[in-house]
Amino acid sequence: MVVLDLFSGAGGLSEGFFRANSTFVAHIESDKYACETLKTRTSYWKLKKNNNLNIYYDYLLKKITKEQLWELTNTSDSEEVICKEISEHNFDSLVSKIKNNLKKTLSKNIDVIIGGPPCQAYSIIGRARMK
Repeated sequence: MVVLDLFSGAGGLSEGFFRANSTFVAHIESDKYACETLKTRTSYWKLKKNNNLNIYYDYLLKKITKEQLWELTNTSDSEEVICKEISEHNFDSLVSKIKNNLKKTLSKNIDVIIGGPPCQAYSIIGRARMK
């Protein structure tokens, strides 16, 4: 199944689709730290798929940095995790990246588009309500 993940957050919704062996065309998220988490989780799933979790364990044991993990899994400069806000100003650029990524999957269509609701504990609105 080919998936486009919008408003990804740290990837909680994506996890179920990773477990179902889905292929992601893109995760689009505006928060820098959520994007870093998405890259790390994407790295994990790439390694798991290739039965090579030793690299991930090295990361957990702090033998390698997250940047090294991303580099070893071709996730650092990947177009799969797009750290940008979706807006009218960059919409065409995002659509172009998604289409380019879709070609790389050798699929003709996106099967499902997912979009995570804001996590109340971490969203700006959620934090404002706690004050």
